[in-house]
Amino acid sequence: MANISDMNGLNGLISQYGTDAAKSKAGIEKADVKKEDAALADQNVFLKLYIEQLKGQDPTAPQDTNDMVAQMSQFSSLERLTGISDQLENMATSLTSNQALSASTLVGKSILMDGSQAKVTDKMESVQLRTVIPESAQSTTLKIFNENNQLVRTANLTSGDFKWDKTGDDGNILPPGEYRFAATSVNDKGEVSALSMQLPTRIQGVTINGENGTVLNVENHGKIKLTSELEIIG
Repeated sequence: MANISDMNGLNGLISQYGTDAAKSKAGIEKADVKKEDAALADQNVFLKLYIEQLKGQDPTAPQDTNDMVAQMSQFSSLERLTGISDQLENMATSLTSNQALSASTLVGKSILMDGSQAKVTDKMESVQLRTVIPESAQSTTLKIFNENNQLVRTANLTSGDFKWDKTGDDGNILPPGEYRFAATSVNDKGEVSALSMQLPTRIQGVTINGENGTVLNVENHGKIKLTSELEIIG
């Protein structure tokens, strides 16, 4: 038999005893086996390889069996690494599925985005608004206009967060539709400044594992990358 250090000789042994087909032919491993039986089969392969090497030795010049032990140790390590790789792949698939399931629950919810218009529906109990009031502001006013550009509500803002209960200045609930919001502040010199606002915008869809990661398809804003800085509301 060829020296185990010789790759040609080693490949011959593997082809004879180390492949699935060879195992099946030799009666070492069958189609349906338990894990413990599969482990025993691998031990049998090792013993057969080892015995074949011993049978091929020249008694007057025995070969170093450490070579074979080292090779089989490499086989064992490779088998473990292959198993770990499969487990990591399964974990990645599972994480992707969980991420897709979690992200799908965002569809239909709203996210606070910069803008001046928002669509108000019957399902909304209130509309969350946000702005930044300058430190120099003496007063801050919010004005809400309907889709006909008619002023329907005026409110004084005492903080940057405001919940509009969908009522007009007369206290009645306003109908669903597109509304425009404008906030202004007045400083101690009487100067009026327009303030930017964040308004709720509906999430229409989600893209998972794209080139930019998880991406939200937001109405009137296109695709927005999902990050921890975004505030998602119901």
